[in-house]
Amino acid sequence: MNNYISFETIDFAKKLKGYNMLFNYRMSNLCVKAEPTALMPVTVFVAGTEYNLEEVANILKPDDFSFDVYPKDIISGIFDVHPEFKMELKTDKAENEGGADTHHAFYAMPPVDKDRRKLLNETTKTFHKECKVNLDITYAELQARLVEPFAKMSPLDIDEARKGFKKVYDKAREECDKMLQLKLNEIEEGYQRYLTEYNDRYAEPETDDHEMEVSEDPEIDALFK
Repeated sequence: MNNYISFETIDFAKKLKGYNMLFNYRMSNLCVKAEPTALMPVTVFVAGTEYNLEEVANILKPDDFSFDVYPKDIISGIFDVHPEFKMELKTDKAENEGGADTHHAFYAMPPVDKDRRKLLNETTKTFHKECKVNLDITYAELQARLVEPFAKMSPLDIDEARKGFKKVYDKAREECDKMLQLKLNEIEEGYQRYLTEYNDRYAEPETDDHEMEVSEDPEIDALFK
């Protein structure tokens, strides 16, 4: 494989990986579970200086659906990015007499009720379709750009190059579809958790067929068959 094709292959793979990383980042901010990446955009101003959250707070995950944040002054920063988080201020009493109590903010992910489940599924599908469109456009642009270089290459080298690009493209699409399925499964897990808690609290099931409303898109539906 000549140097030009090698460069194009590496560049193509980087671009497709970037679209998938963006898709994954967007889904991590559709908060069902307590994903650490959801807190990456949170910044806090202390004495006029802006800091990333991890610079001004210790962050723990007591379970998959909550954060424990031991501040320095961070509450407003998290609220600006994720106002949907359910916050509770807590105090841990000092273990030793004369010791200082520890204050912290406990954040629980918002429950996935029927309406939020539908919204999360629809938003995830939208992000997924946008990611796949970007993958497809980038692949089409590459093929158009290669017309002239291919005219100067042997049929064997052309075939090898095309197979290499197709392999990169297929892997990226497969990764994109896999992330979609994982997120939809996570949303459904959150919804079933909500139903269990709701039924335990009220001893009455929510009026719903309990079936996962994944998509009306045959291509996406096929992932779950």
